[in-house]
Amino acid sequence: MAKKESRRSFLELATALIGGILSLAAGIPLIGFAISPAFKKPESKWVDLGLADRLKNSRFKKVDYTFMAKDGWVQATKKRSVYVTDAGNGEWSVFSRTCSHLGCLVRWDAQEESFLCPCHGAIFDKTGAVVAGPPPEPLQKLETKVEAGILYVKET
Repeated sequence: MAKKESRRSFLELATALIGGILSLAAGIPLIGFAISPAFKKPESKWVDLGLADRLKNSRFKKVDYTFMAKDGWVQATKKRSVYVTDAGNGEWSVFSRTCSHLGCLVRWDAQEESFLCPCHGAIFDKTGAVVAGPPPEPLQKLETKVEAGILYVKET
């Protein structure tokens, strides 16, 4: 009787081991497939802001734009807005409207010559540096280029 029990125990253990190996072999790729977007480097792309001539001599002009972005497995149309300033000599300053504190949208106040956050009393100067309030970092200055008379901003 002891021989039958040891054979049965061996078969139960072997079946459990083979089942575990097969589950692991199937599970690892599935887990990798599910969490891989979290480890991918975000794509950056150049987005058209419009004709550079139309924005010539602008001073903190708000420009709205849309672009397609992939977020994990979802591709969606995103809407953003930035402030564009013609710095002269073909140079442009483009600032994100997103406050570095909690993501509120800042606005340019021409009289104060500052970006103001409506929620937290944050103030940024014309270079995007924090003047007052809780933001830990300055406004994000975006990379720009002009090709064929069109101003592009690098969106991440």
